[in-house]
Amino acid sequence: MKEQDKDFERFKDVRLKVSFVVGSKSMSLSKVLKLKEGDIIELDRKLEDYLDVYVNGQKFGIGELIIVNDKFSLRLVDLV
Repeated sequence: MKEQDKDFERFKDVRLKVSFVVGSKSMSLSKVLKLKEGDIIELDRKLEDYLDVYVNGQKFGIGELIIVNDKFSLRLVDLV
């Protein structure tokens, strides 16, 4: 095993936060204060748009939102 592989091996069990952004919306404070249960907030992306994937806050790639076993899942399409 190469020396750098040994160094990498020590970190294999480190836990990382993987997240993806479905969309965002800029709203004034007055509109936010008027929000109530049941209101719909339209986001800036379409359902078929790819999502940005982040690992520990750093962009890692893009993916598409899918359903697997009745759970939201992400299929990676491209890595940065």
